[in-house]
Amino acid sequence: MRHDLKLPRLYKTLLMLALVFGPFYWLAFTEDGQRRTDLALMFILGKPEMNAALDAFTGALTEAQIRETFPKLGFQCADGANPFGDRLCAAEIGAFNGMPASSVTLFLLGDGLRAVKVSYRRIYHPLVRNWVEGRVGEADDARASEESEETGDGVATWTVTDGLLIMRDGELAHEDDPALFWLSGAALARQAAARAPDQAPLN
Repeated sequence: MRHDLKLPRLYKTLLMLALVFGPFYWLAFTEDGQRRTDLALMFILGKPEMNAALDAFTGALTEAQIRETFPKLGFQCADGANPFGDRLCAAEIGAFNGMPASSVTLFLLGDGLRAVKVSYRRIYHPLVRNWVEGRVGEADDARASEESEETGDGVATWTVTDGLLIMRDGELAHEDDPALFWLSGAALARQAAARAPDQAPLN
């Protein structure tokens, strides 16, 4: 008795549809697919990637060292007082450590790095938090609670080599800025001194 090994027409049709629409569905409707699509788009648009271990940054880094480490980033700088120093440098980016992002801002005091802000797309907020926790572990709950009571806003903080990593805790509200901050110990000390009127700001 011969076995009929031909595939039924309906099965072949369904298989072809799966082959055609399966990748499209993955790219368009899954988180990983959307991330890869966004990364590919940023690459096509010529947006550079910034692969940086923010948790290892220190206040000893200089603007010149940052430029040398990330030569593809077109930083535009301006002098002027800001919450963490007296100079700002910003650059457009397409990705931060494999996650779609839009810009990075350096806060400097003189030539010394005091803080960094990485702005990313709102939908990748949980992914950025997972990246941080994969690097440094769970958030500092006590510090986050204290900060929340003081500001009225929920923030998550992580103690790192020099200073803190900070981002909004939980889901972002419409008015929240999707961003990850690194603040150096010197920047935190400067802020603390500014809140104490009898003390001069620290460098």
